[in-house]
Amino acid sequence: MSSAAPPSTRSPLAAFAAVFLLAAACAGALVWTLERQERAQQRTQAADVAGDHVQALQRAIELALSANNTLVALVRQGHGNVPQFEEIGMQMLPFYPGIAAMGLSPGGVVQQVVPRAGNENSIGFDQLNDPRQGVEAARARESGLLTLAGPMELVQGGLGVVGRQPVYLEDDLGRRNFWGFTYVTIRLPEVLATARLPQLTERGFHYRLWRVRPDNHQEQTIAASAPPPAEDAVGRSLTLPNGQWTLSLSPAQGWGAPGVLALRCALGLLFALLMGYLARLLVELKAHERGLATQVAQRTSEIQATQQQLRATIDAIPDPLFEIDQDGRYCSVHSPRAELLMGPADQLIGRNVTDVLPALAALTVMDVLNEAQSQGWSTGRQIMLDLPGLGPTWFELSAARKAGSAGGKPRFIVLSRDISERKRSQEQLQLTAQVFDQSGEAIVIADAAQTIVRINRAFSRITGYSEAEAVGQSMRLLTVAESTRDFDAELVYTHLSKDGHWEGEAWGRRKDGSTYPQWLSVSRVRDGNGSTTHSITLFRDITLQREAQDRIQRLAHFDPLTDLPNRALLAERAQRHIEQEQARGGTLAMLFLDLDHFKNVNDSLGHRIGDILLVAVARRLESLLGTQDTVSRLGGDEFLLLLPAATAMQAADLAQRLLIAVAQPFQVEPYELTTTLSVGIAMYPADGDSFDTLYQRADAAMYRAKQSGRNRFGFFTADLEARTARALQIENALRRALERNQFELHYQPQVSLATRQVVGAEALLRWKHPELGMVSPAEFIPVAESSGMIVAIGEWVLNTAVHDAKRWLDLQLPLRAVSVNLSAVQFRHPQLPEMVTRCLQQAGLPARRLELELTEGAAVDDPAAALAMMDQLHDRGVRLSMDDFGTGYSSLSYLKRFQIYKLKIDQSFVRDLDDDANDRAIVSAIIRMAQALGMQTTAEGVETDGQLEFLRAQGCDEGQGYLFSRPLAADAFEAYLREHLGR
Repeated sequence: MSSAAPPSTRSPLAAFAAVFLLAAACAGALVWTLERQERAQQRTQAADVAGDHVQALQRAIELALSANNTLVALVRQGHGNVPQFEEIGMQMLPFYPGIAAMGLSPGGVVQQVVPRAGNENSIGFDQLNDPRQGVEAARARESGLLTLAGPMELVQGGLGVVGRQPVYLEDDLGRRNFWGFTYVTIRLPEVLATARLPQLTERGFHYRLWRVRPDNHQEQTIAASAPPPAEDAVGRSLTLPNGQWTLSLSPAQGWGAPGVLALRCALGLLFALLMGYLARLLVELKAHERGLATQVAQRTSEIQATQQQLRATIDAIPDPLFEIDQDGRYCSVHSPRAELLMGPADQLIGRNVTDVLPALAALTVMDVLNEAQSQGWSTGRQIMLDLPGLGPTWFELSAARKAGSAGGKPRFIVLSRDISERKRSQEQLQLTAQVFDQSGEAIVIADAAQTIVRINRAFSRITGYSEAEAVGQSMRLLTVAESTRDFDAELVYTHLSKDGHWEGEAWGRRKDGSTYPQWLSVSRVRDGNGSTTHSITLFRDITLQREAQDRIQRLAHFDPLTDLPNRALLAERAQRHIEQEQARGGTLAMLFLDLDHFKNVNDSLGHRIGDILLVAVARRLESLLGTQDTVSRLGGDEFLLLLPAATAMQAADLAQRLLIAVAQPFQVEPYELTTTLSVGIAMYPADGDSFDTLYQRADAAMYRAKQSGRNRFGFFTADLEARTARALQIENALRRALERNQFELHYQPQVSLATRQVVGAEALLRWKHPELGMVSPAEFIPVAESSGMIVAIGEWVLNTAVHDAKRWLDLQLPLRAVSVNLSAVQFRHPQLPEMVTRCLQQAGLPARRLELELTEGAAVDDPAAALAMMDQLHDRGVRLSMDDFGTGYSSLSYLKRFQIYKLKIDQSFVRDLDDDANDRAIVSAIIRMAQALGMQTTAEGVETDGQLEFLRAQGCDEGQGYLFSRPLAADAFEAYLREHLGR
């Protein structure tokens, strides 16, 4: 007995001591950690307070110092002379509240100061030679930078700082000479008041504002509390010209809280004592449990008797109970509900289950009996019976061997529980589970504490969390610290509290930390008391939907090829900038850019290469613009630039830089491409006060730049507006000229110089408008070409000319062929050969009777395409001549390959044949070259007999001009032919 007693008395004490020491150590570590964290938090808060005051002080000083920039600009603008300085300075002072005075010091000597009152003593003060300020003034002059001197006693009295800005002016030789200083005087009391330093004392801090003097590198106190801060104070610095100021802070009561520390230590000790006491109680309880084990064994027999009584109670269960022997015969039947039996209970006794139940159900019952025979019980087997009046009904069978049947044939108690409702619920649950798991939306079920209890597959697919990783975690696992601007957590909580449901857009977070937009639906599940037991959250990833919306929005405002703003976005920005410039009386520029000959790139290399070139041009344009400028692509090869707050000189400078930049070669895949720009400039408000007006006038200026030779820029002018209006008037009238029969053809005879007989005629287009009168071809033909109407007009000319020629041919008048001019646009039209053939066939005129004239420019712009077109026309029997020969840049290597049978010598060479030896030499050379190439020649503009004789002597074949006849209307030309027929 004595040997067993000591462990029982010593063991609780040992447990108390061990647990007490361990708990005390943990409590001590916790108190130490909390003390460190609190001190660190105090220092962080003090540093933040210092930072706030430092920022306020820095803003005040920098605002005051910025006045120097204005003073420097005044000095430079006046080339060192600022006669109205006092008036200007007094107007400036209200905008710089920290400034006590500002002034000008030519050569370092103060000459002008505002306000003058109170600063009279500073007039004549030599800043460079003053023993207190001379060093820092000299440093400012040598560095050329703004410097801040002080704190110091000011000449005009009081403590302050001086911000000096050295000014250098260029002389006539471009040399920079020191003019002097501009300076501002800042009184420290006023500036320090803006930093609210005295409030630091009220907030429980000691402070000191100090700097390191640049001359002796010693600390200088600018302002401080009494007493000053402790040595371990925190500090924040503000950077000023040529130095830094530092604000140091420490709490007046020191770092930490001794009272709180003592309280924590006491609580830690109390915690250790409680834990030790609990440990002792647990040890004592264990000993008590061992004593109870003996009592439990003694009462086991009593419990077994109670179990027998409970087994009898089972007989009262309201489910069918059967006593069945090993062979499957019913020995007894009990059921509170007769409809659950396959017949009356008394008729079942003595019958075998195989006779009463369907085969599958009977087989299941026998399996249950065999299982109960082998292991004593069976449970979980199910059968389905088609009961009269109830239909299909499911039962769950539980069987146990009946006690007391060991000696004879075994009997079994079988409980047949109606589980039809449970079966239907299970099927519904299975369906619900399938819907839950197969749903395309993520579903999360959380308990009242917002702990995740279940998720579906879509949740794992969207977030990346598996079920094992998510279940048991807080819903905060999925939240983002900063949601969208439209997400209001307070509003969501209000809706959930009121309606039990909320849905809207929010941000979710995946396992990898990435965020995504989601459509979120949250519902609360309440119990009968109205308390929330669970929440059901459904969400789906709407990233693709948001991206589609962003793409649609971007397509509405940006060019899809170059990613530049489109015209709609540019118009919005232009209107905004126009309103801004209108409010401040400023100007802005709009530049219309068009690539020269860009169509050649598309036609020769394909649209893909053209698109790449457009993108490269766009990037090069962007690289030359400022942050406020906008470049937009209008479509095709047209760009529009908006330059807010730009003068005409700035616009011209940028336009010149654009011309130079774009003219540099572009490397587009294997091709090195070169292009140029034509730029038109319109200015607000001089050229218009709206986007549309500026756009139209910049376009007009660009068009004139193209007409002037391309690769240049031009400004909109009033005469250009008149010409643009005239061109627009011509274009509008031209669109109805065909349908209103306002065109007519005149014919000028082409005469053989050898026989003076008419051999042909050139068809010349004339337009007589009822209001405009006779409109010159030189005026309306370019408009027709630029608008594309030249194709329809040209077809009318050709069709009319061949019908007239056919009529004259039928009248046997002396006309070998009629000539029709082709513009470059017509000549490049892919359907030209078919159109010519169609007109000839409709008129019934032989192709050899038609001569098509084209200019050198139309032929040499794209020689390969010109060769192909000429071959097609030649194969159809049509003859071709080159008009105005000698004025272009024909290549002889191409000329010999062109299907040309005649060269027409331009009238500019024929006009001065009587007086100009150079013209005679050129005409002779053209005639001889044509003869060598087997071509005929026709001289245009023959007006004198001397010209005629020279041309005839040189071997020219034909002539055309007023010497023979002016252009005649069709009827007059027919009479002219009849007259020559009689000769």
